[in-house]
Amino acid sequence: MNNDELAVLSEYENAIEASMVKGVLETNGVPAMLTNEIMSTVLSLAPINYGMVRVLVFRRHLDLARKILASSPINPDTI
Repeated sequence: MNNDELAVLSEYENAIEASMVKGVLETNGVPAMLTNEIMSTVLSLAPINYGMVRVLVFRRHLDLARKILASSPINPDTI
């Protein structure tokens, strides 16, 4: 397995959720990209599912990305 290969981290029904995940990852230093985002936005009202929006990361970042998504957000009231 090549660590420079892209791996699917997660899939979402719309580009908004996928973009939020991408933003969280990138804020935490994990480069990420989306696939199929335009089709999901343009055809969001279509009766046929044209595919999920996928969040991709480099294979070398896959474990870290999963840990970031599994972590709990910090409550600002407790700081």
